[in-house]
Amino acid sequence: MMIADLLTVVVVGLLTAGSAVLYLLPLMIGIARRAPGIGALAVINILLGWTLAGWLAALAMALRSAPAAVPAVQLIQNFPALPQPAQAGGAGWAGPPGPLPRPGVPPPLVLPPRPAGPADRE
Repeated sequence: MMIADLLTVVVVGLLTAGSAVLYLLPLMIGIARRAPGIGALAVINILLGWTLAGWLAALAMALRSAPAAVPAVQLIQNFPALPQPAQAGGAGWAGPPGPLPRPGVPPPLVLPPRPAGPADRE
């Protein structure tokens, strides 16, 4: 009698697991295929899957084709260096006035003067 009870438990357990897998089959297919709208698919499958129409709708959603993903490609184009024109006698901008900065030392932060506000006029 003990073996028959154990066999019954195993058979009922396997039938329950098989039914759950069959019930959630559209959701598993959708996850494997990375179907768009997987949240809606899960809701329809879990809440309406007990009806044949809900289960078939979830299966159709799981089997629809996903839009093609845009490839993540970054194009970096390096232009050849252009020859620098010779600067004639002070033409062009030679940089900020003052001594040349020492290598490895950042230049000092120079802020523009603050405009006069209402508090400064008193």
